[in-house]
Amino acid sequence: MDISLKPVDDSNRAAILALSVREDQPFVAPNDVSLRQAAETNEKHPGVARPFGIYADGKLVGFCMFAFNPEDEDEDDRYWLWRFMIDKSEQGKGCGQAALAEIIRYFKENGADRLFLSTEPENERGLHIYHKAGFRDTGIVSDGEAVLMRMLKGPNRIVKNFYGVDVDEAMRIRGKRGYGVSIAVMDSDGDFNTYCAGSGRYGEDFPVNPDMLFQAGSVSKPMFALTLLRYVDKGKIDLDADISAVVPEFVKKGPLTFAALLSHTAGFNVHGFPGYPAAHGPLSLEDVLAGKGNTPRVRRIRPYGKQHMYSGGGITLAELAFTRITGTTLREAFQKAVAEPLGLKRTGFFQPLDEALVGNAAFGWRLGEKEDAAHGYHYYPEHAAAGLWTTPTELVKVGLALSRSYRRGGFLKKKTARRMMTPIMEDYGLCLDVWESKARQDSVAGHTGENWGFLTSWVFSRKKDICVAVMYNNVTAAADEAMENIACEIYKNAKEE
Repeated sequence: MDISLKPVDDSNRAAILALSVREDQPFVAPNDVSLRQAAETNEKHPGVARPFGIYADGKLVGFCMFAFNPEDEDEDDRYWLWRFMIDKSEQGKGCGQAALAEIIRYFKENGADRLFLSTEPENERGLHIYHKAGFRDTGIVSDGEAVLMRMLKGPNRIVKNFYGVDVDEAMRIRGKRGYGVSIAVMDSDGDFNTYCAGSGRYGEDFPVNPDMLFQAGSVSKPMFALTLLRYVDKGKIDLDADISAVVPEFVKKGPLTFAALLSHTAGFNVHGFPGYPAAHGPLSLEDVLAGKGNTPRVRRIRPYGKQHMYSGGGITLAELAFTRITGTTLREAFQKAVAEPLGLKRTGFFQPLDEALVGNAAFGWRLGEKEDAAHGYHYYPEHAAAGLWTTPTELVKVGLALSRSYRRGGFLKKKTARRMMTPIMEDYGLCLDVWESKARQDSVAGHTGENWGFLTSWVFSRKKDICVAVMYNNVTAAADEAMENIACEIYKNAKEE
């Protein structure tokens, strides 16, 4: 079969517009849309969009369009196969594979060193053809489409580069059976991208995917605060009211307010919680606070309002007061007040984790091997302090909702959001780290999280729609440092997009 590419012009435009794919192949934009986009692109950047008719033995059989911009500063934006389709009447004859070989030859002969394309993850037939042609999954999903790459010079290995960061190297991702990482980013161009690599379960070939659940550790705290503040906006909770009488068995002397507990200025002990093996029996908030679990009794050990002392115990006390005032569990309140309005499908205080969700949940560290092969994670009855399960994608949604509320109100009233994100002591607001970043030239908020076997880093701008969330299923000192570094670097580069 002799395949050739002919630029689109007046002699073949009408015939190319008449080409179409089968009804069960809704993954390619119609050719009229592609040609219109080519014209718009070339008006701004002459010669970058290159549309071609695909000919087999002289007969028009398909259409393709390239992005060809060797001057682009970003190596990953220079060479793209933007569109590729074979007419429904010519499919099944080998035209697609032969055409891809010709397209690859075109890029090679014109100096490209790598070639990218993207398609919807559900396009199984297309992915099969692309994989057969040597394209490899990068782990990036950009605006809902999986990004693939083929090296054209040297070994055909994936060059890991997500917003300028070699994530696999930084997080020590080793093949398909090690640990895994999941990242989501909304950048300053309004593009939403995810990156996944490694295994969600150590020792198993269990590829991380954007919908995989991870434990969020202390990022649970701002999600609790957000839930509580939704009740504040409805007039059902007063942040500054003395609530010592609501939890009298744990507070000998007032005052005690939600504002002090959420800002870690109430003086309570118990920094964090290790959790329990997944098969452990249920514990109540009262059990935890009374020291009947694996942590000491929660009590005030420093003067009220005099210093910032991080306390998961204080947050757990706040959760108990919240449930007594509202008459509902945090899981139920979060679902109704936060998850449903924001369209969060895979985020919640699932303690213990629902069996229906275990199938696509990451396991932390090696708990699947060491403790429970079917449930490789710990149970956290301290929901507000450490009990959230979520995905980076949905953390980005929350970050954007908070950022927009801070700027103009919305999900939270502007006054409420600004109080949450205004430092009280030690650059900490209401369950949020808040700081002015000279390096980023930005006002930034966020939180980190660490549960047994899980790390999370979540940061967003208070000024713009920019958010980064990174989740990883292992905890080491090196991984903790790497998480912070790559989150900062990705954020910086996402801001400069």
